[in-house]
Amino acid sequence: METFKGTKELKETKELKQLKVSDILPIRNEILELQSGKCAICGDIISEKTGISADHQHKSSIETIGEDGAGLIRGVLCRGCNTLEGKIWNNMNRFKQPKNVNDRIKWLEELLKYYKSENYPYIHPNEKPKEPKVSKRNYNKLAKLYKDSGKKKKFPEYPKSGKLTVGLKTLFEEFQIEPFN
Repeated sequence: METFKGTKELKETKELKQLKVSDILPIRNEILELQSGKCAICGDIISEKTGISADHQHKSSIETIGEDGAGLIRGVLCRGCNTLEGKIWNNMNRFKQPKNVNDRIKWLEELLKYYKSENYPYIHPNEKPKEPKVSKRNYNKLAKLYKDSGKKKKFPEYPKSGKLTVGLKTLFEEFQIEPFN
């Protein structure tokens, strides 16, 4: 099996070398060694068990090999980072239609700036905090106190939704019991 010592030097000279499928494993392992056994994105130690990917930039039909990195290996990634990176790259192509790699990189840099910017002080309606459910233990405690008080009015049933009803709220307040745990 051919060894590829000199990958670092080859990268620095920008000389392109067409690989065969059988070349991938030794190149991947050599690059992984240069990365100290860590994923180039998340920095986690990676192994065959966690999944090792020789990540490369896919070439579009209008690009030529090597143009803006098209077809070239970028590094070695863990399975999760490689999958996520691929989804981001493909969806940028699908939805944003960037003209070239530099446009994609600029868009990602703008996304990072956007994420780092201050948020507005408004909570989106989808993020409304869930209303707490009435404690069944406290409901049963209230029911017992209500029964012992001798009141004749029918005691309200535990709400199917678990939400505090107006009638139950009044009774919890009257008997000074906290409706939630």
